[in-house]
Amino acid sequence: MNAALLREAAASGRLAPLIMTLMIAPTFASEHPTETTMPLKSSTLIALLGLLLAACSSGNAVPDEPTGTEAPQYRSASLDSEEGAQEQTEGETGGIAAVGPVARVNGEEISAEEFNSQVEMLQAQAQLPPELLRQMSSQIIENLIDQHLVDQAIANSGVDPSPEEIDARLQEYREEFEASALEMYGESIDFDEYIAQTGISPEEIRESVYQAVAIEQILLADGLSLPNEDDARQFYDDNPEAFTRGEEVRARHILVRVDSESPEDWESARQEAQALHDQITGGADFAQVARDNSDDGSAQAGGDLGSFGRGRMVPEFEEAAFSMQVDEISEPVRTDFGWHIIQVTERSDEETMSFESVQDQLTRELRNQALQQSLGEYVAQLRESAEIETMPENIK
Repeated sequence: MNAALLREAAASGRLAPLIMTLMIAPTFASEHPTETTMPLKSSTLIALLGLLLAACSSGNAVPDEPTGTEAPQYRSASLDSEEGAQEQTEGETGGIAAVGPVARVNGEEISAEEFNSQVEMLQAQAQLPPELLRQMSSQIIENLIDQHLVDQAIANSGVDPSPEEIDARLQEYREEFEASALEMYGESIDFDEYIAQTGISPEEIRESVYQAVAIEQILLADGLSLPNEDDARQFYDDNPEAFTRGEEVRARHILVRVDSESPEDWESARQEAQALHDQITGGADFAQVARDNSDDGSAQAGGDLGSFGRGRMVPEFEEAAFSMQVDEISEPVRTDFGWHIIQVTERSDEETMSFESVQDQLTRELRNQALQQSLGEYVAQLRESAEIETMPENIK
C-alpha cells in the first residue's frame, strides 16, 4: 500500500473498528459502544489511537447522509468543513500546557510532563485546535487518573504477563488487523508500518499490549466469564438483521467542485469534467487523474470511496453509482458539490452472512464488550477506594 493511502487511512479513521477491538479506546472517543475508559500502558498512545481511529472522519465531498439516517463512513466536506478548517487555522495561535501536577492518585502525582506529552501528541497527530484541547483537558486528566489507578492495581496484583504471552497477543492483533485491512481496502496494510505512520514506537505498543493482557488476567481471576462460541451462536440466532448485508457498490470518483450559483461557472466546470472523462476513456489511469485533478479529500486515494450501500450518498450520486456496471465510467454527474466522474469497481448483492463466516469476529467482539463492561466496573471500584485530587488550576 502506498504511503499516501496509508496516511489517509490513519487520518480518516476507517480502521477504527479494528483498533478499537485491539486497544479499547478512551472515554472521549465518543463512538465507543460502552463509553468506558480502557487505560493502557501509554496514555499518549491511547489518546492518539482513540482520536485518530475513532473520533476522526474523512473529508470526502461526495457522500452526505440524508436526514435521519445513520452517519456514513465518508462525510461531506463542502463549505461547512472549509469553515471549520479556517476556524482551526485561526485558533492555532496558542495552546494549553500544565505548569505543575494536574492530579494526585493515592499519593502519586500525575506530572505536568505527562499531561503535556499527551496534549502534544494530540496536537501533532490528530491536529486538534487549542480550544478543543481546552475543552478536553478535564477528560485528559480523568484518563490519566484511570491510567495510574490501573498501573497501581497491576503493580499490586503480582500479575506479570510473560514475553511469550505478549508476543502471542501482539501476533493475534497483527493478524486481525491485516486481515481486516485487506477486506476493507482490497490490498494489504502492514500493521507495523501503520503504527509507525502514527509515530508510535514498537516499545509503546508492547507496553500497551502488556497492560491489556495484565488487566484481562486480573479480571478473569476476579470472576469474569468471557463469552464463547455458543454465546456467539445465540447472538447470531437472536439478531438475524445484524448479519444481513444489503446491496453495495464500491466506487471511486473525480470531483470538479463548484462553489457558485452562476450558470456560467457550472457550465465551465462541466466542460472541465468532460475533458477529464475523455482522458480516462481515452486510456488514462483513473486513479492518477483523480490524484492530479479531483477537488476532494479522496484524491490522495485515487478517488476511492470504499464500499457503500443505498442511503449513504447524495441521491444523484447514488442513483448513478447503483445503475452502473463494474468498470463502467459515468458521464459527468451533477450534485450540490459539483460534477463527478464515477467508476464502480465492485458490486455485491444483498446477502445473509453465514454464522461460520462471522463466528470468529463475533466471538471476539462479544468478548471485548464483556471485557469493556467489566473493566469499567473495575475502574469505578478503584476510584471509590482511591484518594484522588485534581489540580486543573495548573493548566494554563
